[in-house]
Amino acid sequence: MPSSIFKSVIATAAFAATPCAAQIGNWDIIYQSLETDFKDSITNEIVLDYRFGTGRSFQNDLFDSGCTEPITGMTINPTTARTTGITTDHDLLEIMLDLGKSTITSSNVWSSNNELQFCIRVQLKSGSNVIKEE
Repeated sequence: MPSSIFKSVIATAAFAATPCAAQIGNWDIIYQSLETDFKDSITNEIVLDYRFGTGRSFQNDLFDSGCTEPITGMTINPTTARTTGITTDHDLLEIMLDLGKSTITSSNVWSSNNELQFCIRVQLKSGSNVIKEE
């Protein structure tokens, strides 16, 4: 009788020691580029591109240069475009910012050095949980 219990334990230990490969999806956020064009005829004056894990849910938010306060004093309309499968592991996220040019200098993102300074946060999410942030 004791030998049958011993064999059962050995079989379980052998099963537990069998290697297995876990698939953890790609959670990359990789900044690619920033383009600006402030001509009067242009909408989307600022365009940022990111590569991120294929199929991931994302959220982007804009803040002042301290990265804590919302942008105030000007109109800014962000839109996004996603291109899926630019590589086997990455999609492309294009974030386009349409700025109210006439109100930039009265906003909290216009510096005393006459520069536009702000932060953008890109988050990859699983449900309501933030998995990675850039």
